[in-house]
Amino acid sequence: MVREVLTLQLGNYANYVGTHWWNIQESSFNYDPTAEPSDIEHTVLYREGETRQRQPTFTPRLLMLDLAGTLRHLPRTGDLYEEELAPDGDTPYTQTTTTATDSGAMEVIKQEERYEPHPFQADLNAGLPVDAIGAKNYDFRSTVHSWSDYSYARYHPRSINMIERYAHSPTEGQFDTFPHGRGLWQEADFQDHLVDRIRQYIEECDECQGFQTLFDCTDAFTGLTIGLLEHLHDEYGKASLVFPLFAPRPPTFKGADEATSDSIRVVNTGLAFAHLPEHCSLFAPLATMAQCWRTMETPRPLPGLSYDPHSLYQTSAILAGFLDTVTLRYRMRGGASGGHLAGLCSDLNAYGRRIVAGVLAMPFPMDATQDLIDCLDQLEGKQLLASITPGTGMNTGAQPTRGVVQSVCVRGLPEHRLKRPPTAKGAQRQQRMAGYRCNSVSEMLQLFFSCTLPVSMSHVTATRLPLPVRQPFPVELFDGGPGGLSFDGFRTDDPQHGQLAPLASIPTLAALQSSTDLGQPLEALHREVRRVRPSRIPRFADCGLDTSEYDESLEQLLQLKEQYDDNYSI
Repeated sequence: MVREVLTLQLGNYANYVGTHWWNIQESSFNYDPTAEPSDIEHTVLYREGETRQRQPTFTPRLLMLDLAGTLRHLPRTGDLYEEELAPDGDTPYTQTTTTATDSGAMEVIKQEERYEPHPFQADLNAGLPVDAIGAKNYDFRSTVHSWSDYSYARYHPRSINMIERYAHSPTEGQFDTFPHGRGLWQEADFQDHLVDRIRQYIEECDECQGFQTLFDCTDAFTGLTIGLLEHLHDEYGKASLVFPLFAPRPPTFKGADEATSDSIRVVNTGLAFAHLPEHCSLFAPLATMAQCWRTMETPRPLPGLSYDPHSLYQTSAILAGFLDTVTLRYRMRGGASGGHLAGLCSDLNAYGRRIVAGVLAMPFPMDATQDLIDCLDQLEGKQLLASITPGTGMNTGAQPTRGVVQSVCVRGLPEHRLKRPPTAKGAQRQQRMAGYRCNSVSEMLQLFFSCTLPVSMSHVTATRLPLPVRQPFPVELFDGGPGGLSFDGFRTDDPQHGQLAPLASIPTLAALQSSTDLGQPLEALHREVRRVRPSRIPRFADCGLDTSEYDESLEQLLQLKEQYDDNYSI
């Protein structure tokens, strides 16, 4: 029986990340009927359907929300179905401006901006073969203006939802405060529209596991998301895994200077973190910036990756690679023990600790001629995983220094390169290692973490399938490391590695970790939020942020922080 999950993407950066995520998944589809079945059960996140002409479709089980203007050339109905299945889309984008005339009457002026499809989209629409598209250089880093420019996946008409009254702007945000978003959610027509679409998705499921939500954590999408999560919790009561996302270049809000915009972002984040534990099973904040509360100037050093820290296109691809890997636990075929969304959440949220950190190794630092047992032996005491959760992983240790509970997913490490056979040269030395008794990748990694993290519990999921990095994924991310990478993503010193075959996949390890180390960033966030007086910020006053409610949220945030103290017990 299929164990379906419904995905929600709320906000512009959430859709940047989500677009890469769906592209990655579709790159892993194998249409060869004679091929060995995939380890991944794609119907967990995808739904089967058909057009009016009875043509089969396979589209993400997805509800996405963004502001007007972000669809650009893409019809709101997607482009798999006929126009009559849903209203017209966002092409051309129409902005309405209202002004007063001398007579007192109101004059409405409409400004239309037509968007030409990105060359990548034009080639897709023209039916250019996949191999030909993959060989072209589209310079996505310089030419992408919205997530729709590099979207390879095709969506069901129910998936795309736009907030027409607010236009997206990369420099001057209009949809700005937590109460603003919550007020929009409370509007009956708006809420009924989204609730009805969610209900239709759930009614199609055989055995829905729950929900995974990506949302922008610095603007009004915080309040909207909390309202939606509260509805999901009350209506369905299923597991809910949430990823608050921090874009590397948040806009200055309309009518506010930079300092005031920073304060608005801090309050929005604090209010979101205060409410999330009540309405979700687990949440993991993600960013490529080291700090995201008030200061967002320092990019996170990520071993093996070279990226533009201000590029939405590149940074979102890194987070998408993490998400596609760390969620494998509840997307694997067969649903083995612990392979459910509820099981993942219950493993990590003991004692009410609902916030976890994300850590990543992409690519996994293993040489092309190396066995896993030797690789792990060399990594002991060194940094393997880099944190992608704001405010965490800033000490010099490779891992948190205190007890940790984690869910680990690793992909692309071949079982035949686990260790040398007993007759091979050097095997005698390996046999003295405890790891030589391991017979699988997951077993060997489990042993590795138990040795490097003495006070720990690790659930390890492993699959032979690597992370595909075909276009439009930014493969240039992997150009900055020492030496080079072979076509399957392992490190090599062969000077001809790039001439033999282009990079097609990457071995990757990702994990969600719960430890007392998370208390420090929560304390820093509470300190920043407490310094802000919303009554002095007109936008909060205009949106009706209640002072007593704000103080209560500060107390909830402090209680969340205290759950990560060393001496905390239930």
